[in-house]
Amino acid sequence: GKDIPGQASLVFDVVLLDLHNPKDGITIENQHVPESCERRSQTGDFLRYHYNGTLLDGTLFDSSYSRNRTYDTYVGKGYVIAGMDEGLLGVCTGEKRRIIIPPHLGYGEEGRGKIPGSAVLVFDIHVVDFHNPSDSVSITVNYKPSNCSVLSKKGDYLKYHYNASLLDGTLLDSTHSLGKTYNIVLGSGQVVVGMDMGLQDMCVGERRTVVIPPHLGYGEDGVEGEVPGSAVLVFDIELLELVSGLPEGYMFVWNGEVSPNLFEEIDQNRDGEVLLEEFSEYIQAQVDSGKGKLAPGFDFEKIVKNMFTNQDRDGNGKVTAEEFKLKDQEAKEEHDEL
Repeated sequence: GKDIPGQASLVFDVVLLDLHNPKDGITIENQHVPESCERRSQTGDFLRYHYNGTLLDGTLFDSSYSRNRTYDTYVGKGYVIAGMDEGLLGVCTGEKRRIIIPPHLGYGEEGRGKIPGSAVLVFDIHVVDFHNPSDSVSITVNYKPSNCSVLSKKGDYLKYHYNASLLDGTLLDSTHSLGKTYNIVLGSGQVVVGMDMGLQDMCVGERRTVVIPPHLGYGEDGVEGEVPGSAVLVFDIELLELVSGLPEGYMFVWNGEVSPNLFEEIDQNRDGEVLLEEFSEYIQAQVDSGKGKLAPGFDFEKIVKNMFTNQDRDGNGKVTAEEFKLKDQEAKEEHDEL
C-alpha cells in the first residue's frame, strides 16, 4: 500500500523484551538459603513474604516493600497464580529466591494492570516466616536445673523474663529492657494461649525457647504497631519464681482444720448476719496468720468480694448462717441432689 512501496527493502530495529515456550515451567534461582533450615514449606502452609515483581527487562510492576507489609497467603491451594503457588513450595524461613514465571503460569495473554499480555514475570522473594494451621507450640529447653522437681501448672503464679521476636530475629519486646519481670497466673487467660502452653511444666531457673504460631498467638490481626498480622512469635523465657496455686475452682483454701463454728467466728458482732467488711477482715486475718491461703496473683479485694457474692445467695449484701456453706458442702449437696 501507500506506507510500504513495492519491492522495498525493510529495516527493523528490534528490542527483545522476553520470550518463552508454551512448554516452559517456572525457573527458580536460589539467592540465599539459611544454613539452618529445620523445615521447608509445603502445600497448605501459610506464608508471609516480601517480593519485588518485574518484567524480564527489569521494569518494576509491583512491590510489597512499597506497601511496607508482607504478602500473606496459603501455598499450593490456588490463592495466587500457578507459577507463584509452585515457586513458594520448598522454601525455608529467611530464604531469598528468584522465581521466573512464563505467562501461561502467570497472567496469560491478557495480562493484568501494569502487566502486559503474554509477559514473563520475575519475582524476587524473601520468606519472612510460615506455619501450618495444624501447628502447635514448639518448645526447646535450653537449660534445666539439676533440681527440677516442682513444675509449673495451671493456677500457679509465675514471674519470668522474656525476649519476644519474629522468626527473622526482629525484636518485638523484652522484659529485660523494662527492668522488671512479667507476672501471670498460669492458665487464667492473662497471656496468649500459646504462652500459657509454653510455660507449662517448667521449673524455676529453667530457660526455654517457645515458638508460637499465629492461631495460638495474636492471629490474623496482630497488634497494631507492635505485632504483624499472622506472625509466628519466638519467646526466649527464663522462669525466676513460682508460687504454687490452689486446686482448680478454689480461690481460698484452709491450711489446717476448719473451725466447726466458722460462721460464728466471722460474725463478730453476733447479729446473725455477715457484711462484706466483716468477711474481708476475717479472711485477711486467716491469711496473715497462715491459717488460710488465697489464690496467688489475684487482687485481694476482688477475690474476697467474689467469695462473699457467692455466699450472698439472695443478693441483699448480707450473708446469713443458712446461706453460708463451704465449697465441699456445696459439692456434696449437688451430688446428693443428683
